[in-house]
Amino acid sequence: MLKLTRPPAPEPGSTIAIVSPSAPGVASWPHRVEAGRRYLEQLGYQVRLMPNASLNTAWTAGTGKERAADIHAAFSDPEVSVVLAAIGGNHSAQLLPHLDYDLIGSHPKIFQGYSDITVLLWAFAKHARLQTFHGPALIPEMGEHPKMLPYTDEWMKRAWSGQAMQFQPASGWTDEFLDWDEKRDLERPRELQPATGWHCIRPGTAEGPLLGGCLETISWHIRGTEEWISPEGMIFFLETSEEAPSPAQIDAYLTTFKHLGVFEAASGLIVGRPYGYGESEKASFFEVIEKRTAASGIPVLADVDIGHTDPMLTLPIG
Repeated sequence: MLKLTRPPAPEPGSTIAIVSPSAPGVASWPHRVEAGRRYLEQLGYQVRLMPNASLNTAWTAGTGKERAADIHAAFSDPEVSVVLAAIGGNHSAQLLPHLDYDLIGSHPKIFQGYSDITVLLWAFAKHARLQTFHGPALIPEMGEHPKMLPYTDEWMKRAWSGQAMQFQPASGWTDEFLDWDEKRDLERPRELQPATGWHCIRPGTAEGPLLGGCLETISWHIRGTEEWISPEGMIFFLETSEEAPSPAQIDAYLTTFKHLGVFEAASGLIVGRPYGYGESEKASFFEVIEKRTAASGIPVLADVDIGHTDPMLTLPIG
């Protein structure tokens, strides 16, 4: 089990550096960037877009070296207390050969994101021995109209403060998408539907630090690499992306994890509310999870407020 450095809580007036490790979201949706900036400034922080964060080179925000340079500059800057991902994507792994983990580890700061940013959350934990945060990003959550959802706001601030947390389910949730390109997201707030609480697939008690992130990202970009972290004695958490992989695809991913001994090693499993699912798909989803973890007997809690549905919790890795 990794021993990680917890970054200090950000001080009022300190700077939050915005980086784009993967997709060129800053260039694509400036209205949501500005909304996210206003939200952070209202919390009392300064906001700095790093020099390469606004680049747009097809499906990435610059080269891997350029994106890594922004991360290095942010971690090196004594005024910066939080390094925040603008959005996810699918190409964070391109930064790995260019990252200076000694630099990152010697300047501990909150590093936060989710989805494809899971690659960097694990990489910083594994190689820089830095506790990272699986939580809201600038564009999708902080850029929400008319403001970031209160549940997301509350649990992020609690996580950043370092205080002990006893998580509670959200009272409502949404996966509605109002087109950002056409600025439909500015026409009205998204509709929340009542939440029914978290779903216990297998009861029990689990203890240990948290480790996890986006299921597809872990399966595609982390499994079998130097960034892989053994979940031995840890509570593993998984969430699915906006691509809404089918229960059949989930079954394939979890079968591989089972063969790798992930569920035998972990002390428990948390699964996020799946994005884009109807009730019948969700029932199949729960059934797949139950089957693939049955041999391990670990407790499993599902439909938790993490990942690509909103609102979301902020979870520390490590």
